Amino acid sequence: MTTIFRRATPADVAAIAAFNQAMAQETENKTLATGTILAGVERMISDPSLGFYLVAEADGGPVGCLGITFEWSDWRNGLFWWIQ
Repeated sequence: MTTIFRRATPADVAAIAAFNQAMAQETENKTLATGTILAGVERMISDPSLGFYLVAEADGGPVGCLGITFEWSDWRNGLFWWIQ
């Protein structure tokens, strides 16, 4: 099995939302509202100033994802990446 990594596209919104819902349930026993998470993922994909997603794909479908969000630090006069 070969795994490729690529930037997410609008076609990945549902899969990323499902991965995020599963992670929230497993790690925090938290149920995320489907409409809210779909809108949030769609917004980040459509607005690169908020961050971006990378998608791991194998056998023609997504098997995982990684979200990167940005935070400005006035202390360091720089932008930091947060891995989500």
